[in-house]
Amino acid sequence: MIGTLVHFINTHLIPLGSIGVFAAAVIEEVIAPIPSALVILISGFILVSGTIDLHSLGLLVTKVAIPAAFGITVGSFLAYGLAYYLGKPFLMKFGKWFGLSWEDITKLQKRFENSSSDELSLFVVRAIPFVPSVVISAFCGLIRFPIRAYTIYSLLGLVIRTTILGFVGWQAGKFYFRYAKTIDAFENVILLAAVALVVLFFVWKYFRARKKEAALDASSTIPPTSTSEIQK
Repeated sequence: MIGTLVHFINTHLIPLGSIGVFAAAVIEEVIAPIPSALVILISGFILVSGTIDLHSLGLLVTKVAIPAAFGITVGSFLAYGLAYYLGKPFLMKFGKWFGLSWEDITKLQKRFENSSSDELSLFVVRAIPFVPSVVISAFCGLIRFPIRAYTIYSLLGLVIRTTILGFVGWQAGKFYFRYAKTIDAFENVILLAAVALVVLFFVWKYFRARKKEAALDASSTIPPTSTSEIQK
């Protein structure tokens, strides 16, 4: 099914130009198994040609980078919204099993609110081609990153990302699939590492919570010392 959808995107959407790139980027962002680099690399290959000059660079930015950046931003609202609205009830109901509470997320929110570099951090991670977009979107939704700032800095960072990938696709020519697989492999490694870190964090929090409970149970079983024994 994914292969059929990718083929449809390549043959029917991207050749439409800017609107096709926008639609393909939205679909790619919503359906996570589609390699996020693939749409932009193919767009750069199909829609931009010729030597490196101002005209070709203008096509790269207007037909590929900007439409793709808008498409990814729009598509990312799904993961952002799910994490924003479902993150709190999920943690309040199941967080104890992971040793993670909504209070922990609240503390993280305050830490970001008191930081002057949170928007810059979002811009930077959005601009890096290998960082999985869905992870960034879900994290920002979970900590309830302000939607206005999220949209602006995501869009600006994604313009950088899509320009880089579109340029690679343009210059790679017939070898663009090889570049797509390579970039997707790096992205998958980072995604797996991020998932592993999250799992390890939950495991650490779980055992830490169990250790605290055991310590409290042990202290509650120690009989209190009477006043007469203290005097003796």
